[in-house]
Amino acid sequence: MIMVTGGTGMVGAHLLFALAKKNLPTLALFRTKKRQQKVEDFFKLLTPNYKKYYDLIQWKEADINDLVELEEAITKATIIYHCAAKVSYAQYHAEKLIKTNIEGTANIVNLALKYNVKKFIFVSSIASLGVESTVSFVNEEYLWNSNKLHTPYAYSKYGAELEVWRGSQEGLDVVIVNPGIILGSHFWERSIGRLIKKAAKGMLFYPSGSIGIVSMDDVTYVLLNLMESSIKNERFILVSENIKYKNLIERIAIELNSKKPIFALSKPLLYLLLIIDKITSIIRLKKSFLNRATIESLSSQQCYDGSKIEREINFTYQNTDLILKKIIEDFKVNF
Repeated sequence: MIMVTGGTGMVGAHLLFALAKKNLPTLALFRTKKRQQKVEDFFKLLTPNYKKYYDLIQWKEADINDLVELEEAITKATIIYHCAAKVSYAQYHAEKLIKTNIEGTANIVNLALKYNVKKFIFVSSIASLGVESTVSFVNEEYLWNSNKLHTPYAYSKYGAELEVWRGSQEGLDVVIVNPGIILGSHFWERSIGRLIKKAAKGMLFYPSGSIGIVSMDDVTYVLLNLMESSIKNERFILVSENIKYKNLIERIAIELNSKKPIFALSKPLLYLLLIIDKITSIIRLKKSFLNRATIESLSSQQCYDGSKIEREINFTYQNTDLILKKIIEDFKVNF
């Protein structure tokens, strides 16, 4: 039995569909019926025969921080895809990030060891790499730099990875993937979907830094192949292209025939916004969102080397221009 945590998220839902197409017995965890329903709605968008695939999935309502619920789900699992995570760069979400991403991962790893799970595949993020700012081209060999400023999200994903590596030291076969921004359709309130919605309205400002991107189909393909391969105790960066935020937003704007961004959110401007953010937080007009680490991240010019996975399995990244065009066509149908 293959178990997928975070089955209602973008990565989890795409992975569930791919597993169902292979007719593989799969158990998916979910937290609310509403989020489970969104996965069925997503399947409907992919094929008229969605029911055939959706009904192949067993669903279990469980929170990864509830050991009783989690253990009930994991007893028959032979493969685990751990996709569940809280994603936020807000400082005020730090405790929730630690609870879900670090403690939740520790719970799953402990139970995977207890029930002799054959393989544990963890979907992390390039945010967790935390490499020294002077490194211009990051690969899997670089280590986390504890002296660097890190966002609460980066810290939580790094902590989650430490739990996974601990599991490997105790006998669990693990693989970690670190995708960049994932380009995928239909999840318009998350990641690239949210950016496309903003770009459709016209964005005046853009971050001055760069980011790594990769298609959702590529991520799914890699996850399936890693399950079937003998690869273990390895990490893979999944980035097909490194691109400046400005260029990415411009690409989207061109396809949407909307206004291109004009003004850079430079470091000095972001630090001015940080001061305003802190003042409004102190006088309790709103919660503090910005922090120095987020500013450094938005301004970073670091690039990521995603070529290791191409050398390990039969795989070539898809063209991101074509992927973006397809996603935006899907967006136009929905909005």
